[in-house]
Amino acid sequence: MFGSRERCKLTTMQTLFLDAPYNGTVELCQETLDYLKKRKYRTVALYASVQFVNQLDRVREQLENEKMSVVTSKADRTQVVGQLLGCDNYHQSLNLSEKEKEEIDCYLYVGDGRFHPLALVYRQKDEKKIKEIIGNDPIGKSLFLVSTDDVKVILAKYRSSLMKFLTAKTIGVITTIKPGQEQFRPSLALETKYPDKRFYHFIDNVVSFDQLENFPFIEVWVNTTCPRVGFDDQEKFVKGVINLNDALEAEKILGGETA
Repeated sequence: MFGSRERCKLTTMQTLFLDAPYNGTVELCQETLDYLKKRKYRTVALYASVQFVNQLDRVREQLENEKMSVVTSKADRTQVVGQLLGCDNYHQSLNLSEKEKEEIDCYLYVGDGRFHPLALVYRQKDEKKIKEIIGNDPIGKSLFLVSTDDVKVILAKYRSSLMKFLTAKTIGVITTIKPGQEQFRPSLALETKYPDKRFYHFIDNVVSFDQLENFPFIEVWVNTTCPRVGFDDQEKFVKGVINLNDALEAEKILGGETA
């Protein structure tokens, strides 16, 4: 405890981030194997979250025993082959070749929860052939799915927002001041790219979705914070929302498609 005249000296604390690998057995449950065989998938793209990625040898062995080919890769900004990041959609590319993208029948994700596999939905936003995402929870020993129909619904909503952005004249740009997420200067590229649109910048520490309805003149929103906000939270934006990088590449992503 400091006295009234004492001054607290602030020091910089060094931070060390360590992976926390799962200690249990990582393998596909029988339900997952049966589903893969039922669907007659022959080529599987295999990925996992950081907790499980170093224990995929058994999973690969199981797939190969069922005469399935395994494709994987080292995605951008990851440490090892097969690791999947959930939130870094701005920069992440799976770095699969066009031939590999064409050959794979489905994505297989090893991990718990839907946050990471939904990143695989986002990565298909400009793909012609949509692939199913199969999840295998090695802790709960269970199968969960993001079917091709699920993927199509999610992507259709996002593409609708992209088309709306291209035709809109008044755009709201959401910016946070949180370190690591602040993208104000990059967002100014929108005004250069689309000189015929008017951009209003909304800057805050925490984005409150319900407050956005106080600005009815905004036709569509551009998200510059965590990219999962612009993708996972579509239903929270009545006017529609897209991510900054996609706004800058909207015409390319839509491939000439118009509203």
